[in-house]
Amino acid sequence: MTEISTAAAEIANRVEAFVRETVVPFEKDPRLGSHGPSDELAAELRDLARSQGVLCPHIRDDGTHFSHLETALILRKSGLSPLGPIACHVMAPDEGNMYLLGKVGSDAIKQRFLKPLVAGEGRSAFFMTEPAKDGGAGSDPSLMQTTCKRDGNHWVISGRKAFITGADGAQVGIVMAKSIEPDSEGGACLFLVDLPDPAIQTERVLDTIDNSMPGGHAVITIDNLRVPADQMLGEAGEGFKYAQIRLAPARLTHCMRWLGLAIRAQEIASDYACRRTAFGKQLIDHEGVGFMLAQNRIDLQACELMVDWCARVLDTGDLGTTESSMAKTFVAETLFQIADRCVQSMGGTGVSGDTIVEQLFREVRAFRIYDGPTEVHKWSLAKKIKREWREHQADA
Repeated sequence: MTEISTAAAEIANRVEAFVRETVVPFEKDPRLGSHGPSDELAAELRDLARSQGVLCPHIRDDGTHFSHLETALILRKSGLSPLGPIACHVMAPDEGNMYLLGKVGSDAIKQRFLKPLVAGEGRSAFFMTEPAKDGGAGSDPSLMQTTCKRDGNHWVISGRKAFITGADGAQVGIVMAKSIEPDSEGGACLFLVDLPDPAIQTERVLDTIDNSMPGGHAVITIDNLRVPADQMLGEAGEGFKYAQIRLAPARLTHCMRWLGLAIRAQEIASDYACRRTAFGKQLIDHEGVGFMLAQNRIDLQACELMVDWCARVLDTGDLGTTESSMAKTFVAETLFQIADRCVQSMGGTGVSGDTIVEQLFREVRAFRIYDGPTEVHKWSLAKKIKREWREHQADA
């Protein structure tokens, strides 16, 4: 059974101290906008993390990663502020993109694209989701409409993308497209591209309920983008398989970060309930409030256990597709209930921007959709239950 090493525990403690003492004061910074913190603010925070030795803290100095279980502890600490993962450079989509490049990228791709990302010299974006009105890929990536075709020693990509997190201001893009070459059988391909590129244009940055990620979520047009063949990630037609390598860990790191923010929100709500009095006693002594915070304590522990259970599965080398689907569904839904109780416990203050509690409510509401809506995960799990039943009947 994988345990937390002394080194991982020490870096987690340093991350927590950094976030609480250095990052939290930036939560009222005017450079925080409706489409996330500005790149100027993000760069300043990364510089602070670098100076305190907590930039990409889940990656050791030799380039190897801590275990998924150890990463769960480290990223949970980074999430104690909405700005913590940005400062520590472990926010989506960068964290998942770095993981994917480390697993699949060639030496040349790692040197050119991964190394600067790990150093915190810029941001990245993952171009997969497409506009619903185009009939494009969303929860069902097989509906991919963006295409790529060979042209000499290049590939040419065209299509539209939507909800592309961080595209506005990113330096690196991972673009998914469906090959129309006969030898790839219509499979997906992944390409590394330098940004900005004149062939990739932002139609608009969407106004969404969440605002924690730099660059927001954009609708993108890709018009005859030419990419050198050696900037394809892996082999042609294998993009969906490579995306699976990224999928489960990225789902889980979302859970880790938002769990950290929920822990902080619970601290804030508990402090409020213990200080505020109404009808002759502290709010915490009113069962309507005290029981909500008690249930939050129970649910936070359950979320931590679920995350750690899935992390241990990933640490065995298993893809953990089913386990991460279960964990994402449970944690997203449960954290939303926790956030709702924190807001309710604090009354009017809970819906104001005076604390990060209302932001947690907004961010986790979006998380119930991002990385696969709850209903899609349950549908997938139901299919697995049916398949297992059929197999059992055949063996009986």
